Amino acid sequence: MIKIGDKMTLDQYWDSIHLQYDSAYDGWLDRYLSLFHKQDVIVELGSGRAYDSRYLLEKGFSNITACDFSKEVIAIIQKEVPSLKTLSFDMKGGLPFENNSIHVLIADLSIHYFDKDTTNFLVGEIYRVLKKDGKFIARVNSTNDSLYIPKTDEIEKNFFYNGNVYKRFFDKDSIKQFFKSFQFYSIEEKNVGKYEKPKVLWEFCVIKK
Repeated sequence: MIKIGDKMTLDQYWDSIHLQYDSAYDGWLDRYLSLFHKQDVIVELGSGRAYDSRYLLEKGFSNITACDFSKEVIAIIQKEVPSLKTLSFDMKGGLPFENNSIHVLIADLSIHYFDKDTTNFLVGEIYRVLKKDGKFIARVNSTNDSLYIPKTDEIEKNFFYNGNVYKRFFDKDSIKQFFKSFQFYSIEEKNVGKYEKPKVLWEFCVIKK
């Protein structure tokens, strides 16, 4: 298990984050809802408190699974939203879903914690589990997110360790390269204000063809 600050393991770190962090859905998926169907199989990766999944439930989508590495946050979701399906696993080990089984995968600031090889593996897993014409919708750290980039040496290009977790920062070209097997529906760099400090991120939607 990776040690965090010589005191906490990685799972303990994320447990502590989710126990103290509270937020809300910020409307980012609304522009994509016309791509969804009510019967779609929808999976949220790295869901945290599952604000996106909760919102989709409220909009009438029922076949949703919220997934996270933290067992603590999964327990919170199960208590607060018992109608929402949940699953706990580490994405580095792959996605525990059948080939061509999911219509929509959502990853809101949850796939930028991995080195290049692991990221490529995860993108391959995303491609594998999506159905034909399935959508992957994500937000990731931007290389222009200067307030959040750790002031430490790079482990590899745009990949840092901040003393707690590893973090990757993307530019448009790197997103295009990682997801070159997909068709791009949209890609846009945005500023968001849902956190203590303003944040710059990339938002994109790709389709498996």
